[in-house]
Amino acid sequence: MLFKPKSTYRKVGISHNENYFCAVVKNNQQYDVQWYNKSQFRLSEIFNQLELANKKICKIYAINDRFIWRKYLFFPANYSTEMLYRQMITLLKQELPIAIEDIYFDYQILLQPENNLKKVILYALKKDCQQFENKDKTIILDSEIYCYKRGLTHLFKLDENLNEAENGYVFQDQIIQFKQQEFCQTAIENSEQISDCKRLYFFENLQKIPKIKECELILLPSLDEKTIRDPYLYLTALGATLWNGKV
Repeated sequence: MLFKPKSTYRKVGISHNENYFCAVVKNNQQYDVQWYNKSQFRLSEIFNQLELANKKICKIYAINDRFIWRKYLFFPANYSTEMLYRQMITLLKQELPIAIEDIYFDYQILLQPENNLKKVILYALKKDCQQFENKDKTIILDSEIYCYKRGLTHLFKLDENLNEAENGYVFQDQIIQFKQQEFCQTAIENSEQISDCKRLYFFENLQKIPKIKECELILLPSLDEKTIRDPYLYLTALGATLWNGKV
């Protein structure tokens, strides 16, 4: 999911938790990481520093997924993009308790020819959400879940020919699965409820997690603790840097 202006500038991915901002800058084929203590830096100050060091940059900011509203819609396959857009605007006005001028929204259109349908995934985010500062509308906003998966796949060179729907990824206290352009989240303590997961990628020791039926547990190599303060933050910022206009 993403909210995107077009840009060909050098990409900078940003993620954060309660203590740090993590910035990953792509320089040619290298990815440089920088950490900023939240008690010492505001996001705007970080952007100013990065712009001074890298001149024109494209900023991609990973948003906590719980702030993103989603709606799954189905329309006849003969609906034009203009017709779909009008339907989406109407629905946003009806279902969200805030004015449409006060939200960012985006959408995906997926063809389902076997059912003669178009599936639309509609996303919305409140503009004054405290997760980010985007007053000048120059920041690309992306879901941290998709950023994390993108960064993980790139860094560890995961086999993208494997069936994606059969993969699971530990993300903090959740297990994430991606199925047909969507994802589902299962709390680690409820991992026995997971189905259709053949491979689970993780960092931490998972001895406390009940065995998932017919699932291979794949321990990923540890990251350098001297340069990577938080692997989740780093992989999320790295994945944001790898944004390409797609999910």
